[in-house]
Amino acid sequence: MYIPRVRLEKRIVRALKNNPGVIILGPRQCGKTTIARKICKDIGAFEFFDLENPLDAVRLENPLLTLENLHGLVVIDEIQRRPELFEVLRVLMDRPNTNTTYLILGSASPDLVKKASETLAGRVGFVDMSGFSLDNNG
Repeated sequence: MYIPRVRLEKRIVRALKNNPGVIILGPRQCGKTTIARKICKDIGAFEFFDLENPLDAVRLENPLLTLENLHGLVVIDEIQRRPELFEVLRVLMDRPNTNTTYLILGSASPDLVKKASETLAGRVGFVDMSGFSLDNNG
C-alpha cells in the first residue's frame, strides 16, 4: 500500500526542475524507490536502473555509453553499490543543452554523502528522506 507523501513529492519535483540531478538519501526501506516510481509514473518518460537488479547492473557496466543518449528522467537506484557512477554523472550533467535529469537514490552513509557532495557539487539538489511518520504529507 502506498501512502502519499505529498510535500516530499513536491519537494523532489521542484528540485528536479531546478537542478540537473537530485539525490534522495535515506535509510533502507524508508520508501525512496516507491516515491521515485510514483514520480516516474506522474512524469511519464523515464528510464529506471536498479543496481540490485543484475540486468541493470550489467547495462551500466559501460555507464557513459548507456546513459549518454537517454532523455527525460533517468533514475539510478541503490547508487551506493556503484559510487564511481558519480564521476560519469558529473560529465553528463555538465553537457550543454541536455534535456536529461537524474534522480539518484541511495542509502545514506557518510562516505556516499561525501562522494556525492565532492563530485556533484553545484549540480544536484539533496533531499533527505526519513522513515515514516504520522504526518503522511511528507
